[in-house]
Amino acid sequence: MQTLFLEKTGITLRTERACLLIYQQGKHIGSLPLKELERVVASPQVVLAAGVLGVFCEHNIALLVVNHSNPKRTAYLSAPMHSDVHRRMRQYALYQDQTFRTHQARRLVFLKLSRQYRLLAKQQDSRPDLRHVLFKAMETLRHLLEDIKTDGETLTLERLRGVEGAAGGAYFAAYSRLFPPALGFEHRHRRPPTDPVNACLSLSYTLLHHEAADALRAVGLDPALGCYHDLYYQRDSLACDLLEPIRPWIDAWVFGLFHSHRLRPEDFKHENGGCLLQAAGKQRFYETYRRQAPAFRRLLRQYARMAEHTVMNDESQ
Repeated sequence: MQTLFLEKTGITLRTERACLLIYQQGKHIGSLPLKELERVVASPQVVLAAGVLGVFCEHNIALLVVNHSNPKRTAYLSAPMHSDVHRRMRQYALYQDQTFRTHQARRLVFLKLSRQYRLLAKQQDSRPDLRHVLFKAMETLRHLLEDIKTDGETLTLERLRGVEGAAGGAYFAAYSRLFPPALGFEHRHRRPPTDPVNACLSLSYTLLHHEAADALRAVGLDPALGCYHDLYYQRDSLACDLLEPIRPWIDAWVFGLFHSHRLRPEDFKHENGGCLLQAAGKQRFYETYRRQAPAFRRLLRQYARMAEHTVMNDESQ
């Protein structure tokens, strides 16, 4: 059973006998036996008749319509309960296993800190003026990574969050120094973002959080049930988990936006204590994001498939 991803414009879906037919700009480009499909993940531009939905229902195929430009319009049409319910039942059972949760959370945090370390290390040669600042943060990260390695089996989720918080403080103290003082970026500030860099970080994290939730739905997992992040009202905690090790790569991308002068201070405005992108800057941000998003999306899908494999095989060790 497989998932079919359809994102190109001009795609039309039809069914004939026991096959799903795929057309682009009116030309037939492929077909798949319906019995081999578990779900279809499509962009809002994909065209299909209501009758196709009935055929999907008949063959227990789920449909996820992913709207990247307007995440609130993302829609999930579930097929009648089939294998997904057993998958989620295993996920719910594993959530009750504190050892399993801690083991998975430790992997996420270790990967995140490792990538934070590499991002700072990459800047050492090009920023000799910041060698001491970068080295100090990297040493903190290195010691915390060693703590996770040596104390891993005894680390509770609460202690692990403390380690991740200490790493974040050291990391952002150095990361913020990579940007020109004119941007006013001194530390991570979320609600509301108070400067251009924080505004771009928050927007990027939000966009990719939705991507992570969609990737998890596409493999039949409940995005709300995380390992590292606890249950919280109206929060997709497993999507938050999935995003953690990718955050340093998002940070690197945001750094590139300003380092290349794609975005400048004049592209932002301050309003009601927060910092917002203005129209011209927003257009350039989204143009660049659309080019970068497929790479992040592929990675999140890979992580989602790994999470599904872990759930189904109970790989807690």
